[in-house]
Amino acid sequence: MQRFKKILVGVDLSSGDHLVSDEVSPASQEAVDRAIWLAGSNSAELTFFFALDVSAETQRMIEESNEKDSIVSTAQQVLNGLVSQAKESGIKADSEVCFGRSWRQIILKVLHDGYDIVIAGTRHLGPFKSILLGSTGVKLLRLCPSPVWITQPQSDSQIKSILVAHCLRPVGDLALELGAAMAELHGSELHVVHSQEHSEFDSWHSTFQHEERNLKTPLEVKRHIESQLAGFQLKTHPQIHIVTSTPPDIAVLSLVEKHNIELLVMGTIARTGISGLIIGNTAEKLLPQINCSVLAVKPADFVSPVTS
Repeated sequence: MQRFKKILVGVDLSSGDHLVSDEVSPASQEAVDRAIWLAGSNSAELTFFFALDVSAETQRMIEESNEKDSIVSTAQQVLNGLVSQAKESGIKADSEVCFGRSWRQIILKVLHDGYDIVIAGTRHLGPFKSILLGSTGVKLLRLCPSPVWITQPQSDSQIKSILVAHCLRPVGDLALELGAAMAELHGSELHVVHSQEHSEFDSWHSTFQHEERNLKTPLEVKRHIESQLAGFQLKTHPQIHIVTSTPPDIAVLSLVEKHNIELLVMGTIARTGISGLIIGNTAEKLLPQINCSVLAVKPADFVSPVTS
């Protein structure tokens, strides 16, 4: 896999009452480790990026006080340590510290400097709380033009199981390409799911309704997926799941739990007037419940609504 040449790593250095911690959290360290691995697999460059996410009033107070240089210096020292860690693995890396909303600053950085993927960590808030919804992660999944990999801490660096949610559109083909490449590199078990239930969209747009009702047969779906996978050398035979009566989010959640999925790969879309809408709202329903890492990709014509 040689798709990614510039990788942006969002690092969260906030910690309780401290504006900037002098240590990297387990969630961010997971993102760092995945980014270094991906950079090594792609001969890519890394940028470690931290945005101090405070209100305009707090930022003004910091800038007027004598604390700004100390805060920025602390953050920069931590990022410098990550740069050194990457360089020890033979990877070219740099870092940047700024002020502003984390998700917005990350997206602006992507738009300005052309990064191929964003990797960021997320804290697990427990079984009854959203791990992404309302956070930097979900904003990136909705609005960032590049692929976004939201990682969760794992006990093992090896990704043992990957699930690709395939919509049979070009963005789904891209999701499968990335998921299969990840499975090939990690020796992971690969699962692919396609759900033919799209009823939640049917009343929104007649053209879209017609498009969705022109469904492929299960055999056609299987052949489409198998033809894509033919070029990959996978350790185990991929398992293809074709769902005809279960909503996509329920199907994905069931497979994640049943097969101990560690990485979910899926595509996202945005249609006219519905900025950042995710396919079938599947991801919107999944994010509060999913307990694995997520890699989301956008279609080629996606335009982020975020502007400078």
